[in-house]
Amino acid sequence: LHVDAFFSSEERYAAQIRIHVFDLEKDDLDTLREVLEGLEVGILVNCAGIGPPLVANFMELPEGLPSKILRVNIVATVKLIEITMPGMIRRNKGIIVNVSSITCWRPLPYMSAYPASKAAMSFFSEALHDEFKHTNVHVQCLMPLLVLTKIASYSPDDEPSIFVISAKDYAKEAVRLLGNWSLATGCVKHDIEVAFSTLIGFWVFKKLFVPLGLLGVHRKRVAEYAKRMKLDGD
Repeated sequence: LHVDAFFSSEERYAAQIRIHVFDLEKDDLDTLREVLEGLEVGILVNCAGIGPPLVANFMELPEGLPSKILRVNIVATVKLIEITMPGMIRRNKGIIVNVSSITCWRPLPYMSAYPASKAAMSFFSEALHDEFKHTNVHVQCLMPLLVLTKIASYSPDDEPSIFVISAKDYAKEAVRLLGNWSLATGCVKHDIEVAFSTLIGFWVFKKLFVPLGLLGVHRKRVAEYAKRMKLDGD
């Protein structure tokens, strides 16, 4: 956590900031209610998530990892909404933003649990949006492509490219969409990439693009990231 950045924002915007560190994988999710007690949550952003540290089939993954991914990416998200949404409904105002991923669009072999969790996130978000669109509580789902973050096996030293956007720039664009769309990629660059990807048929995507392109590139990037992290640790 960049604590100094939080407190500089507190002074800049005359806002009160509270920091609670919570492990969505290991801590009791029911205690989240105690952490949030007394707070009027106007905007909830569910962005916490984990992914597999390697490209591998289900049996090659560390034992218990797929269930951990589903717990953090889905169960924790639903729990936070269960806690905060009743207050939003009572006040008849609020925004819930669930950060999914473009990987939710189609099954991805050798990364099965992560895109499955993101597909569940997008389906859940769209359903909630329809259930409460008659209120002033807006539910939105963001489905970014590649962003320079640790979960995508990028390090802070990596530079943005034509396909990859920095987390800071992505956030600047995504925040402009708050309350406007129920489903969006979050930035123009990703909108363009999605437009081109829809031209690829599912058979071509599954038989050629996934094994030869997507997984090959991702496997190489994951290996390079793991190597860099090991060197930094040494």
